[in-house]
Amino acid sequence: MKDSINYFLKVNKEDIYLICPYFEAFEGMAAIRVPRPEAGPQATLKLMVSPDFQNDFERMLENLGKRIKFERVLGEL
Repeated sequence: MKDSINYFLKVNKEDIYLICPYFEAFEGMAAIRVPRPEAGPQATLKLMVSPDFQNDFERMLENLGKRIKFERVLGEL
């Protein structure tokens, strides 16, 4: 079994301060990193999600999408 499931989100940098506490409020659900800081208005966040929380995370991601614009992207950083 994997230790974590990686998700990558392309977000506006100005929204990072909203996204991080949104997921970090649920202890043990996800760790968030910006593995390769990018120039410009957007950044790619790497969210490492505990497999135990995958379904909850997916629901939270869906709800977050109603409030903040982001794009799920593929990749390994």
